[in-house]
Amino acid sequence: MQNVTPSGEESFGAIVSDLISLVAHVQASIHLIEGAIARETSLGDGDAGNVIVLDDVTPQYLKAGHALHACSANLETALNSLFETRAAAHRPLRLVAGR
Repeated sequence: MQNVTPSGEESFGAIVSDLISLVAHVQASIHLIEGAIARETSLGDGDAGNVIVLDDVTPQYLKAGHALHACSANLETALNSLFETRAAAHRPLRLVAGR
């Protein structure tokens, strides 16, 4: 069996693809949490006389949502950093006159 290591371009592409996939998963989770919060909020808008609230789960949803927003921001920062580093590596060097 031949041990094949990916080239720099393949590695970069795989990393970018994984990060984009992670961002998409995190964003989907954020949307699910936002939907759950909206449902919880709308349940509280009905006839309060017929509803018994056993536990308010909204704070847990909010905490998870904040964590996911932070995760998403960090993943996007990592992705931008990769692109900036890649762009800098492909920029031609400029020689400054007089040095």
